[in-house]
Amino acid sequence: MPAKRGHLYLPYDNNSSIQVDYVHSGQNASRTTVLVPFAVDDTWRARIEAAVRAKDPRRTDIQISNAATGEIRYVGRQPTASTPSPEPDQVVRPTPEQNNDRARNIVGNYLTGSDMYTDQHRSVLADDSRMHRPGYSEFVSQVAANDAGAPGQAFGRAAHVEGITTRGPVGERDTYLNPNNHTVFAQAHENFHRIEHPSLQASGSRLTDSTVEGMTEYMTQSATGLDFRTAGPPGERGFTYREETRTVRDAVRDGGYTNQDVQRAYLRGSESPTDRIAQVQNGGTAAIARMTSTPDAGQGGNPSIRPPSGASGPSQGQQRNGGLTK
Repeated sequence: MPAKRGHLYLPYDNNSSIQVDYVHSGQNASRTTVLVPFAVDDTWRARIEAAVRAKDPRRTDIQISNAATGEIRYVGRQPTASTPSPEPDQVVRPTPEQNNDRARNIVGNYLTGSDMYTDQHRSVLADDSRMHRPGYSEFVSQVAANDAGAPGQAFGRAAHVEGITTRGPVGERDTYLNPNNHTVFAQAHENFHRIEHPSLQASGSRLTDSTVEGMTEYMTQSATGLDFRTAGPPGERGFTYREETRTVRDAVRDGGYTNQDVQRAYLRGSESPTDRIAQVQNGGTAAIARMTSTPDAGQGGNPSIRPPSGASGPSQGQQRNGGLTK
């Protein structure tokens, strides 16, 4: 049975709503995925769940993921149980400056709630001069310059990379966003990399790139209220660090380490939390050190090796990327 797609109308104020897309699973009669272009808190999650169940009470397994674009579609009326699908009265497409603010607030609100947001973090994320939105050809050049794969394959790899953040001291890292394949959620992910503790990038770090990317995406999804994220070119979308994130989420759920351990290891480089995360990392299926994987046009992931960052600061081939994993 094919998946069923449609629109939901979420109350925004007394006179209007926001239109978002949903996908009813064709495999599971209880599952629906709602695609949103903005961060979701408990209030919005309740609105989304109520709107889904008003359409179909059988839909009890409701997941929230990111929309492919950041546009917000306003409708000049409140939702009803049964209504046609009009064109939105207003479509708002955030500017790059607005997305800088949105991504900064996503990370800042999350860290403030955990009492982990420092003046240094604020200063780093406020430096918009290091957030770059190059043209696609220039982005491909950045992928070629900062990735350990063959330069001739950079064009194909770049299509599946949302963004890359160079390594180095906190405050001296640059982020390059894929002009054809990124959302504000990807920018939030890269913002976490901008303030990632240098110990996670040091030569001999006990945490692999797979673990660090899982921690980064785990915090990104926690901060945005998403259950998972997808990205990629049209017709080739895939999950964003799905297995890496699941590993971290399962470890927190099962008591291997805590949510606070993730934050303290990631942002402060604290030894005891890092010890616990490394112990879980090394106790299961061993991650290949300094490796991430990006999908190959609908195929399985092909490994892309990245050498460890040197202690002296960033150099060619030293970056983390927003690539996708199956």
